[in-house]
Amino acid sequence: MASSEALEALFVGNPDFEEIEKSLDVFCPFEAIGMVRQEIRHAHFLAHCLDPQRPHGFGSECLRALMRSAAVAYRRVDEGVEGQITPLDVHVMDLEQSQVRREWRSIDLLVVVKEEKLVVAIELKIDASEHSGQLKRYRETVSQEWPVADGWRHLFLFLTKAGDEASEEAGQDWLALDLEAVAAELDGVVEKQTGSAEARALLASYLAMLRRHHLTNERLKEVAEKLWSQHREALEFLMEHKPDQNDGVFGSLHSQRQELAEMMSEASGLRIVLDDCSPSIIRFAVTDWDRMMNFRTAVKWTTSNRAMLVEVQPSNDKKTIRIRVVLGPADHSLRQTFYEELASKGVRLSNRRAITQNYTRLATETVAQGLDDDNKDVEATVAQAIEAIKRYAADTLTAYDKALVSLKEMDIFGDFDRDQK
Repeated sequence: MASSEALEALFVGNPDFEEIEKSLDVFCPFEAIGMVRQEIRHAHFLAHCLDPQRPHGFGSECLRALMRSAAVAYRRVDEGVEGQITPLDVHVMDLEQSQVRREWRSIDLLVVVKEEKLVVAIELKIDASEHSGQLKRYRETVSQEWPVADGWRHLFLFLTKAGDEASEEAGQDWLALDLEAVAAELDGVVEKQTGSAEARALLASYLAMLRRHHLTNERLKEVAEKLWSQHREALEFLMEHKPDQNDGVFGSLHSQRQELAEMMSEASGLRIVLDDCSPSIIRFAVTDWDRMMNFRTAVKWTTSNRAMLVEVQPSNDKKTIRIRVVLGPADHSLRQTFYEELASKGVRLSNRRAITQNYTRLATETVAQGLDDDNKDVEATVAQAIEAIKRYAADTLTAYDKALVSLKEMDIFGDFDRDQK
């Protein structure tokens, strides 16, 4: 148990704690009107900023920033995906007369650039999940309205917090794009001092809100890691006594995460350990994968720097819990090598043709569902979820481990190592 002295050291006169508290204790108009998790209002604000015809003074800079982030993301997918553009294409595009539409035929954002014969459809997901068949329907609608046969190009952008990929059938030709990449480009618009002072301040406030609630704030992450290293006893005490932390099915799994790692190890014959966890994600690592060259070079993810982890996480609506292998943010050539090696061995991957930019979810399975049912037997559901997780370890993780054997025995990344020197 944490002593009163440990808690005092954390809270009283601690500049690191005060920095985090100060950064979160700010007035934000977007938080004030309750739009933090309202996709409709996010889409309204983005549409306003992207529209060159609006009186914000940005002109086409915000739209160009979005297009640049998409162009960079296109570099990481298979060639031949409809609508591919390059950063140079974006640089020379005439975007000043672009039309930005909201909810045209139910599409969140639609940009029509007549001068370039280009249509950009954007589906935005903040916390909601993809609806069955909606992306396929939107793609077909755009293709019918602006036919390729008439010289039109189409860009389909699936914009989410983590660059989640769309489903296989419905998501064909939809590019997974993460809000972090778009926010980074919009930072540049603010820094260039374009637009009116009021519009610039509002955009900066919006980007700060995104990073507080949806994205990663690198500076605060560094401070948080420092606090954990210096005040672990006090912070663990607070986490253990967080109200409602262990309520429900996921809370029970979370509280048994160490035991889960041991059960997964026993079921699979692999050594599986806990990696960094958060209140909403349980992460596991297969330690034998550490033998792969440059495997521990992931960035901005967990302190272990492992490039591939196993995650157990509830859905945004809290109705289901899923387990998956996640290929995290690392050098693209490394991620591509891992993905291609797994694909060549015929193991189950994702439904997409190529890896996404930062986080690629593989072999996703549901371990618990119907959690919004108040009559559900929590204890029985937890037991069923544990059995499903053990089966996943025994079947999927062992298959992945066998598929990766050659990478544990060969220095296939020698060229990459030399390039970094």
